[in-house]
Amino acid sequence: MLGSKIKTALQASILFTFGFWLLFFFSEGELFSFFLIVVFLYCLFGNVIYGIPVSLLSEFLTRNLAVWRFPASAFIHTFLAAVTYFIVEGFAYYAVIAAVLFFLVDEWRKWDREMPGGRRITINTAGFLIACLLPAGFFWMLQQADLEEKTHDLYLIPKGYTGQVRIVHEIEIAPAPETEGEYDVFRVNDRGYAITSLPQSEGYIEDLYYYVDDKGKREPIPDSCISHGGAGGVQGDGYDYSYTYFSVGCEEDIADQGDGPGIEDILYEEGLINQTFD
Repeated sequence: MLGSKIKTALQASILFTFGFWLLFFFSEGELFSFFLIVVFLYCLFGNVIYGIPVSLLSEFLTRNLAVWRFPASAFIHTFLAAVTYFIVEGFAYYAVIAAVLFFLVDEWRKWDREMPGGRRITINTAGFLIACLLPAGFFWMLQQADLEEKTHDLYLIPKGYTGQVRIVHEIEIAPAPETEGEYDVFRVNDRGYAITSLPQSEGYIEDLYYYVDDKGKREPIPDSCISHGGAGGVQGDGYDYSYTYFSVGCEEDIADQGDGPGIEDILYEEGLINQTFD
């Protein structure tokens, strides 16, 4: 029994990963990504520690049912998967898809063993459900990807600068924000920082980075020369500031990269605090 469930978990995980591969292929145009291995391992882990126990529970609860066993079992699988919304909200939709695939694969294997005459019906039913569910799920995920909040920041960095760039946010005395289309513009000085009255941007990073010479001519900085950092905060007596940071520099510039001024030094230079720290 357990061995059969493990095979079901493996096959369902392969189907789930195949669906993600289709999504990845049509959205990114690439045939392979290490991300797919991670998806498979996560799905297999979930199917083993969650899907198998739910399946065993379902068989126990529906063992005396005849006509209504199939829909009752389907309900148990999908309902308990949906409950994960209250545990890991962001993954609940994927958990439901994985649970449906696990249930269909398990039913196909069960009917193939116990009811050979119903195999064609099972294949047709499973094929129809998968054909409906998978595209619907993938289109939903594509839609969510399009609707996901994105950052639209444009950074103008002095030509030749390499090292860490810091942006200090929500500074009242900062210059008025600039925009270019849907992008907020941040003019980084030759010390490697900028201050702004804007809050931190949140979402999927879709920012633009340019080197700018003395005449204002822009040169796009390749994505490979940008190392995304993160966000931080600094607090003290009477002040509380937040900042974001990233690094600029290609491989050939690594030896010349510096860290730039620390966040406290930036605040001191801008007159926001009255002392510096080592």
